[in-house]
Amino acid sequence: MSLRLLISICAVLVSAGCSTVVVDRAQGVADTGKKYVETMKKVNDLALDKSITFTATLLARDVPRDDAVLQQTTDAIQERSKLVGSAAAYFDGLATYFAELEALAKGDQSAATSDALGKVADSLKAEPFGLTLSDDKKKALTGLAGFVAKQVHAAAVEKALTRDADTVAQALALSTQMLDEQIRWINVREAASRKKAFEDNVRKPFLTPSKELGDDWKKAWSDYVRTPPVIALLGEAKKASDDMQKAWRNVLRGQYSFAEIQASLNNVKAGIEALAALKEAK
Repeated sequence: MSLRLLISICAVLVSAGCSTVVVDRAQGVADTGKKYVETMKKVNDLALDKSITFTATLLARDVPRDDAVLQQTTDAIQERSKLVGSAAAYFDGLATYFAELEALAKGDQSAATSDALGKVADSLKAEPFGLTLSDDKKKALTGLAGFVAKQVHAAAVEKALTRDADTVAQALALSTQMLDEQIRWINVREAASRKKAFEDNVRKPFLTPSKELGDDWKKAWSDYVRTPPVIALLGEAKKASDDMQKAWRNVLRGQYSFAEIQASLNNVKAGIEALAALKEAK
C-alpha cells in the first residue's frame, strides 16, 4: 500500500470520526436545550399556580374587604398569567431552535433547514410580553460569535452558531430574567403568607397559656423555620438557568460537557416532583 493511499484512508477515517463527534455534541446541546426549556416551562407554571394560591389566601384573610384591593390584585394576577403565557410561547421557540440545530448537525444541511433555523433565531429577538433586556446586558452578550471554535463544528453548524450566538445567549438571559421576576413575585407573597400563618398558627397559640401545643403547632412551627419548598425550587431553577447560559458559551468554544447543567435540571425536576407529592398529600 502506497504512503499516499494510507494517508488518504487515515484522512477519511479521521473525517468520519470528527463528523460523528460533531453529531454527538450537537445532539448533546439539543437534548440539553430541549430539557431545559421543558423544565423552565414547568417551573413558570408552578410559580404562577403558587402565586394564585398565595394571593387567594391573603385576599380571603383581608379585613376589612375592599373592592379596590380586590380589583387591583385580580388585575395583577391576570398580568402574571399573560407574562407566563408569553414566556411559554417564547420557550417553545427556543425548543424549536435546538431541534432545528440538531437536524442541521445530523446531516440535514439543506437550504430549507438552514433557513428554518435562521427564521426561528430571528423570532427569538422579539422579547416576551413584560420582559426586556437592558442595553448593558445586551452589550455584554454581544460578540460571542468571535468565540465559535474553528475546525471543531461541522461547517453548517459552525455557520449557524456564528450567526445565532448572540441571539440564543440573549434568549437564555431572558429566561433567567423571567425566573428573577418569578422569585421576586413569589418571595413577596410567600413572606406575607408565612407571616400571617406564623401569627395565627404559631405565635398566638404559643402565647395562650391554656392552649395545648400539639402536633399541628409543631408542624406549623417546623414549616415556618424551614425554607419553603417553592423558594428552594426557584433557587435551583435559577442555578439551572445560569448553568444553561454557561453551557451555551462552552458550546461556542467547542467544549461539550453538560454534566453541570444536567445535574441542575435533575435537581429542579426532583423539586417539582416533591412539590407535586406535597400537594397530593394535602
